[in-house]
Amino acid sequence: MNDMRMVEREVDTKEVKISARDCQVYYGDNHAIKDVNVDIEDKTVTAFIGPSGCGKSTFLRCLNRMNDTIDICRVEGQIKLDGEDIYDPAVDPVQLRAKVGMVFQKPNPFPKSIYDNIAYGPRIHGLAKNKADLDVIVEKSLRRGAIWDEVKDRLDKPGTGLSGGQQQRLCIARAVATEPEVLLMDEPCSALDPIATAQVEELIDELRGRYSVVIVTHSMQQAARVSQKTAFFHLGNLVEFGETGQIFTNPQDPRTESYITGRIG
Repeated sequence: MNDMRMVEREVDTKEVKISARDCQVYYGDNHAIKDVNVDIEDKTVTAFIGPSGCGKSTFLRCLNRMNDTIDICRVEGQIKLDGEDIYDPAVDPVQLRAKVGMVFQKPNPFPKSIYDNIAYGPRIHGLAKNKADLDVIVEKSLRRGAIWDEVKDRLDKPGTGLSGGQQQRLCIARAVATEPEVLLMDEPCSALDPIATAQVEELIDELRGRYSVVIVTHSMQQAARVSQKTAFFHLGNLVEFGETGQIFTNPQDPRTESYITGRIG
């Protein structure tokens, strides 16, 4: 009997990191996201796909309360991180964003040195007692961003002097420097060339060993390559969510099939 229980535990799904229930987003009178229910697992890459304007980036921005910065935006429903409601008034959005890091479409390094790009977050969140601590965090983060070997001899040089692909890996390293639990990526490769894209995709695959990664992508090929779970959004609705292989080879909803086969999009 014990053996059976062991087997059952092994085939159990990964723990849920983020859970959304009846999530609605309004921009003024525009109902942009409608009734989204989804469980995002830990140590998994989840891809959000769908046509432009379908709501995938809007929903992604709900997960670290980035929509709070838009005056006319209103979020309803419930989004929980590790069982805690992130929209509870007691939750500090700044602390939340340290836990739920974000990488944007266009690489946006700060106009500071490579070192200070990484050190900025740990400094403001009090993660380092002294310069030696900070040095350790900077090296560890740059290694996790798969860029340490390329920049270790020029940490005092501006981050803006790096190539586009290096800048994006620097931004990923900056996002992981505050020891987040979730990494959100909003089309992180759309401004990059194919070689830089391949490097970032390889990095995403490594990062899922440590984080829950959620990526918005306009590229179905990218979603198929990097993710284990895929969510298809259309006109503000979450149409279908499941294992990536199943979504791409055997979608359950005709709208998903139409998008995958190129009939809508």
